Amino acid sequence: MVARLLAFGFACCTCLALAFSGKAAIIAETSDPTKATSELIDTEIAKVWQRDGVKPANRALDEEFLRRVYLDTVGLPPTSTEARAFLDDERLDKRERLIDSLLADPRFGRHLADLWMPILRERGNDLGELGVSAGDVLAVWLARQFNADVGFDQVISELVTAEGAISKNPASAYYGLMGFPARSPNMAGLTSKHFAGIQIQCAECHDHPYEESWTQQSFKGMASFFTGIEVQANFEVQPVDPRVETVPIPPRKLIEAYAASPDLPSEAINRVEDLLTYDQPQLIGDSPVKTRDTKIWRKLFANWLTGKNNATARRYLVNRYWSFLFGIGLLNPVDDFNSLNEASHPELLAKLGDWFARGYSVKKLYRAILNSRTWQLGSRGGEGGERWHFNRAPVRQLTAEQFFGALFTLRDGDAMLKPFARKTVSQYERLRQFKTMQDMQGDKPKDDYGAKFDEELLKTYEAWIGEMGTDWQLRRGLAARYAALASDDERMQSDTFTLSIDQALSILNGEVTRRLSDSRNGSLIYAIMRDHAETAERVENLYLAILSRQPTLGEKRRALEFLAELKQPEQVGLEDLFYALVSSTEFATNH
Repeated sequence: MVARLLAFGFACCTCLALAFSGKAAIIAETSDPTKATSELIDTEIAKVWQRDGVKPANRALDEEFLRRVYLDTVGLPPTSTEARAFLDDERLDKRERLIDSLLADPRFGRHLADLWMPILRERGNDLGELGVSAGDVLAVWLARQFNADVGFDQVISELVTAEGAISKNPASAYYGLMGFPARSPNMAGLTSKHFAGIQIQCAECHDHPYEESWTQQSFKGMASFFTGIEVQANFEVQPVDPRVETVPIPPRKLIEAYAASPDLPSEAINRVEDLLTYDQPQLIGDSPVKTRDTKIWRKLFANWLTGKNNATARRYLVNRYWSFLFGIGLLNPVDDFNSLNEASHPELLAKLGDWFARGYSVKKLYRAILNSRTWQLGSRGGEGGERWHFNRAPVRQLTAEQFFGALFTLRDGDAMLKPFARKTVSQYERLRQFKTMQDMQGDKPKDDYGAKFDEELLKTYEAWIGEMGTDWQLRRGLAARYAALASDDERMQSDTFTLSIDQALSILNGEVTRRLSDSRNGSLIYAIMRDHAETAERVENLYLAILSRQPTLGEKRRALEFLAELKQPEQVGLEDLFYALVSSTEFATNH
């Protein structure tokens, strides 16, 4: 990996801390609260540098900043045109301008949805071939919320209180993805972890070993908020349209009488046990809920998650978004807030949490962090420090979605997407094909699904998936296939770019890389050769497109020598160079 550092930067952590500390009194008075928060981040981080004798790296070069900010906001590296426009821009505020434009880009919401989806459900955990692609529909809905900058407290509330069919309310997919049948203890444990960073599910079987308030009884109270939720689906109609319903709880005496009846099926036994066990909602440290109206219970739980008294939840959310941008949180594990788990920068975490809760704007939070000097540090240099000191930018492997997105940017137009689109036909397209066959058969036997088709419902789901577009849909599909190659003995799928042997082979020898690295019409090499006559310009543009930077003098010299000595047409050598750059560690990371 090639990275050049600026010849100037921070003089020392002590001087930096002193410089920042003088701004502390100005923060409350500034007319730009986002800028004030950027300064707050730098001040609090610098305090720990000074305390531990750690020196920070220099500010990142434009080339390093460029690739990283694109990947962290829109999930894709810049195209060669975008890279050249930024690198040639001489305005002093060009970084701030670029951050603003990327946060306004529709791809921002898609990237955030791709980050949240593996958190909200395990990769590959969908409703199956006969069901709706609930994960895709939920991802589209999430992308809409992030792009519109809907307060994340409202997003949480809509997910937790979701009712109705997924086709009309995609937020209902949150519960649909928890599996059939959905049990209240599972929903309580997952929801508390996803949106408050509390691993209360540990208390389901026994009192927590060191959290006095996390008892089996308190877990029962938390799980009871989800009693009455049913995920229903009619598999006799295609496409399947799962729906979330909240049903009343029968009187306890009636449930006990039913439980005493012989020959109950196993599912009924489990349901009865849950109804008898989880029937009294109570928040930890609060009094029991008096109302027996199950429709109100989840609303009360959602209000607790985003309420002003829930400092843990808002700190967790800030911690989660911080981890998206730095690879680790201010507290780790990111979603395990407890009395023994201490944050590396507790004051910063608390202040950021309180600030974020004033509107829960994710874009505002991203703007503050991305404009901070801390986030814009280079990845090399600095003295001492652990990763949690944040005194240099961490070089991180791309997520599966980022990696395949980066690959697909290396094309000229959309023609090269068509072969992959034909091979990754969505289940709605398969349903459409079967419906066409059924229409042709008339009154003949049913189609292979053995079910009736709902034409209007099919159109509704086709519209949801159509909103993804071919590029995003392909990227998500290939990422899911890639993650499955890293599944372990317990069939847990990887969320990180671990590059197992199977994964590496699937990429280096796969059809995506093979097609993109040739020089046919629609490829990057074809476009570069068409638009640039000089070999040196072609090499420079290939580096710029793939690695978001110009080649070093040594890299450029070696590439030109290789092409000059090659006894084949130049495009063949450029194909080899393309393959070498895409296969590099630098391409697979945010460098």
